Amino acid sequence: MKNQESGEVPHKNKECYVFSRSSQEDTDHVTFVNGDIRDFVDKEKSKGGKNIWIVGGGELLDAFIQEDLIDEFIITVAPVILGNGIPLFREGDRSLNLTLKGTQQFNQFVELHYEVKR
Repeated sequence: MKNQESGEVPHKNKECYVFSRSSQEDTDHVTFVNGDIRDFVDKEKSKGGKNIWIVGGGELLDAFIQEDLIDEFIITVAPVILGNGIPLFREGDRSLNLTLKGTQQFNQFVELHYEVKR
């Protein structure tokens, strides 16, 4: 969880949760979660905070999509083409309609910001 170069914890001013299938002991900077996603989100919303930012792969994202818990996508495209890899979106019989909110360029990376149409 630490930045390899500076030794600092990223986003140290934010609460950090890591979803895991196995039970893990919490650290000073990370709380591990292996329970129901909807229960977790409901609990976080009840705290009166603003946004819940999810960083993860296709399996975690799919669980949030299945529960209709995604309002926005911020996807960063890197200048690398992988022949084989883990897909960001899993196969399924659902679809989401999105509205483009904006784009940003960071050197060779492009960030796409979409809002889920409700």
